[in-house]
Amino acid sequence: MGKKGTEEISTDDVNRELYVRNAELAVRNKTLSLLHKIDDVTERTLETDEMVDEIVHALDAEFSYPFVAIGLCDEKGRRLVWKAFACIDGKSCPFLPVQNMKPLGLASRTNAIALAIRSRRRRVASTLASVLSPSIPEEHVKTFVKASRVKSTLVLPLVSAERPVGALIVGMDRSSRELTAYERDTFSSLLGPITIAIQKAETYARLQRTTKQLREANHKLRALDAMKTEFLSIASHQLRTPLAVMKGYIGLLKGGLLGALQPKQDETLGKMQDGTEQLILLVNHLLDVSRIESGRLVMRLEPVDIRTLLDGVAKFIIGKAQERGLKLSCEIPEFPVMVAVDIEKTKEVFMNLLDNAVKYTETGSVTARMWTEGGMAKVSVTDTGMGLTPEDLEKLFQKFVTGSASKHVQTTTGLGLYVVRKLMEAMGGTAIAESPGTGKGSTFTLTFPLAKK
Repeated sequence: MGKKGTEEISTDDVNRELYVRNAELAVRNKTLSLLHKIDDVTERTLETDEMVDEIVHALDAEFSYPFVAIGLCDEKGRRLVWKAFACIDGKSCPFLPVQNMKPLGLASRTNAIALAIRSRRRRVASTLASVLSPSIPEEHVKTFVKASRVKSTLVLPLVSAERPVGALIVGMDRSSRELTAYERDTFSSLLGPITIAIQKAETYARLQRTTKQLREANHKLRALDAMKTEFLSIASHQLRTPLAVMKGYIGLLKGGLLGALQPKQDETLGKMQDGTEQLILLVNHLLDVSRIESGRLVMRLEPVDIRTLLDGVAKFIIGKAQERGLKLSCEIPEFPVMVAVDIEKTKEVFMNLLDNAVKYTETGSVTARMWTEGGMAKVSVTDTGMGLTPEDLEKLFQKFVTGSASKHVQTTTGLGLYVVRKLMEAMGGTAIAESPGTGKGSTFTLTFPLAKK
C-alpha cells in the first residue's frame, strides 16, 4: 500500500509540473504572437510617427489598458516629444490629439518619465500627474484621472547602449504588482525590439532629411552653375571683338605696315601679342565650356577624310615648333580615312593637342600619327617633353586642372584638355593620356568611329 501511495504522489507531481510547463508555453506563445505583430509593424513602415502609433494601438488592443503612450527623446536628449497616445475610452482623453501635448523637459526632478529615462530603469508613477504634467494642462489631467480607471502607471524607458531613445508608458486599472506572467514577459521581450525599430526609423528619417537637403543644395548649385555658365558665355562674347581688334592692330604694327619699329618697341609688341593670344585662347575655351555645360554645343557631323584635317593643323603648327628648335612630323596613311565629325571642332582638338605638345617640349620632337584599328580611326600626338605624373593623369581632363609641368609654361588655361575630351565624347570618340613619367614625354590618343560605307 505504501508503494501505491508513492506512485500516486509521483503522478500528481508530474501532472502539476506539466500544468506549469503548459502555462509557461501558453504565455510564451502569446508573447511570441504579439512580438510577431509588432515586428510586422516595424517591417511595414519606416516612418517613425506611423510606426510608433501602430505599436501603441497594438498594445492597447492586446491588453485593454486605460491608456498606452510612447514619447521619444529629441536629438539633443533634452526633451521628450509625445508621439502616440491611445485610450481605451476616447472620451476620457480631452487633451488628444497627441500634437496638443507639450514636450516634456527631461531635466525635471519630479516627472516620472524624466526620472526613468535618466536612471534607465523602469518606474511605477505614484500619481498620473507625475507622468502627464506639465505636458497636459492640469484641468485635463484631473478630468482624465476621474474618467479613466488608472490605478498605477508603469514607465518603461527605451534606451540603447549609446543614448536614451524614449519611453513606453502604460496606465493600468490595477496595481503594478498584479501584472500577469504574460505582461511581464511581454514587456521584457518588447522593449529591445521596439527601441531598435525606432532607432532604425529615426535613422531613415534623418537620411530622408539629409537627402532632401542635398537635393535642394544640388538644385541651388545647378542654378548657380547655370548662371555662371551664362555669365561666362556673355562675357566671352563681349571680349572676343576687342581682342580681335587688338590682335589685328598688333599684327599691323609688327608687320611694319604702320611704320618702322625700334627693337624695344618690337619686343614690347611681341609680349603684347603673346598676351593677346593667351586671352583669345582663354576666351575661346570659356565659350566652349559654356556651350558644353549649357547644352548649347552644336555638332555638325559630316563625312571627311580626317587625314586632311590633321595634316592642315600640323602644317599650321610647324612654324611654332621650328621656332623652339623642335622637329614636328606627321605620319598618316596613304589611303583615305573617312570619319563623320564636326570639321571645325576636330581642328580645334588637333590644335589643342599639337600646340600643347610643342608648348611642353623644350628639346626633341613632336610626332602625330594616324592609323585605323577595330573600326576606329586613331590619332596620337607624342612628344619628348616634360611628361606627366600618375597624379596628373588622374585629373588631367578636369576643368581648370593643369599638369605639374604647367609651372614652366606661361600660356595655359586649364581648360584645353577638358574641352578636348568633351568635344571627342560629343562626336562619339574618346581621348586618353599616357606618360612614362616626369621628363619622359607623353602621348595623347584620340579615337574616331569610321564613317559607315
